[in-house]
Amino acid sequence: MRLVPLAILASLSASAWLVACGSDNKSTTDGNPGGGSGSGSGSGSGGNGTLTLSGIAKEITATGTTPLPGVALTAYNASDDSMLGSATSGSDGTFSISVHASSVDGYLKATYGTYKTTYLYPPHPLTADYTGVPVFMLSSNTYAAANALLGNTGQGSGNGWIAMLVEDANATPVAGAAVTSTPMGTVGYNGGANNLPTTNASGTGSDGIAYDVNVTAGSVTVSATKTGATFQSHSIKVRPDAVTLTLVTE
Repeated sequence: MRLVPLAILASLSASAWLVACGSDNKSTTDGNPGGGSGSGSGSGSGGNGTLTLSGIAKEITATGTTPLPGVALTAYNASDDSMLGSATSGSDGTFSISVHASSVDGYLKATYGTYKTTYLYPPHPLTADYTGVPVFMLSSNTYAAANALLGNTGQGSGNGWIAMLVEDANATPVAGAAVTSTPMGTVGYNGGANNLPTTNASGTGSDGIAYDVNVTAGSVTVSATKTGATFQSHSIKVRPDAVTLTLVTE
């Protein structure tokens, strides 16, 4: 069975949440995009002003993605894990969170029933409103299928699971990049005839997607290497038995 949705970062290349941090793809549109409701609190890292984070929560299955209502989403400040705002996705999966700050160095947490908890980390602090925040929820079965493709049948319950998208300065996925992390887990990339997760590839394919699984939980520094390119490293907090999404950029 071809598990296309396991290339879970393919949609992130169009996401302002990850791609537009400090780029020209910023959105400055306020307001709730749909049925989801949200509120803001906390101080963030910037002081005055309000930032709005909005997007669609989706379930990943073997046949595609489907908007998922009822997903609980919370934005946090990375420095102290203080809550900045929260929302619940509406009937069409949409949500919007307003954060009372002019810049935020933070992350987003998404939970839904028995699905894998998902954390999203941008590579830089956010300084403007962002639409298209990608929230992908994996069922236990989909998660297990991804690990099987990566040969990760021994994923420890105390370890984390990272998916990365490597892009250049123009927000274009980079092929031939090798991801790195400290500490390092089991690394894989999309490849082969069906472009599915595999440990047989030595670097990213044309989609720029990489996986770093069975990673020791805690602070993890991620980056990538490729001849002729210099990628910026950044730190994320990897939680046990959860999925963490992030972007690696030049």
